Amino acid sequence: RKRDQALEAAQEKYRDAVAVVIGNRKYANRVPAVEFAHNDAGAMRKYLIGLGYREGNIIFITDATQAQLMAVFGTEKSHRGKLFSYVRSGESDVTVFYSGHGVPGLKDRRGYLLPVDADPNLVELNGFPIDLMYKNLDKLNAKTVRVYMDACFSGDSPNGMLVRAASGISVKARMPKRRAGSNMISITAAQGDQFASWDEDAKHGLFTKHLLEALHGKADTEDYGNSDGKVT
Repeated sequence: RKRDQALEAAQEKYRDAVAVVIGNRKYANRVPAVEFAHNDAGAMRKYLIGLGYREGNIIFITDATQAQLMAVFGTEKSHRGKLFSYVRSGESDVTVFYSGHGVPGLKDRRGYLLPVDADPNLVELNGFPIDLMYKNLDKLNAKTVRVYMDACFSGDSPNGMLVRAASGISVKARMPKRRAGSNMISITAAQGDQFASWDEDAKHGLFTKHLLEALHGKADTEDYGNSDGKVT
């Protein structure tokens, strides 16, 4: 009975919650695969449903193209994408999870999500800018926004370089800062010239593995938290 009551309370708490969960594993243009991206996305989706998110409120995409990312998050011209249509202003908690490649623009040095159909050397044309995603998420007027990215933006990966600068020197992406007053929390697997790796045994990205362990309660244990039963 207590379990049923807890489930009902969670479902009520997250009744209006919305999520976008993306796992980009298989890439075109000879870009190495992100081996466990589908596993990462599936595990995050399962976690959110267990938390109380309604299955129909989770936009779940494997191997997202540039067109799909634009359709979900909007464009420079309009933030009114699919996610916008799901959000109840001031009431919806929003979670965005991405597992896949990120790359720097070789000319503008912006950080980009790499769609599966993109050429990593031409992301200024066919990638999806992180700062645009943040900008459009801020326009949702959501209750809270949490962004988790199991990706790096160095152009490097465990399976080799994704981008090739003419000078042969790696390009360090300039990641966007949150605007003042934003209610967004963003956590990424790596920064600067680091690259994101995975755990062969767990069959997950290292970031996703530890993130889910933390959210499931490890972050609240004696070594890390205050054991109050809540993970913030």
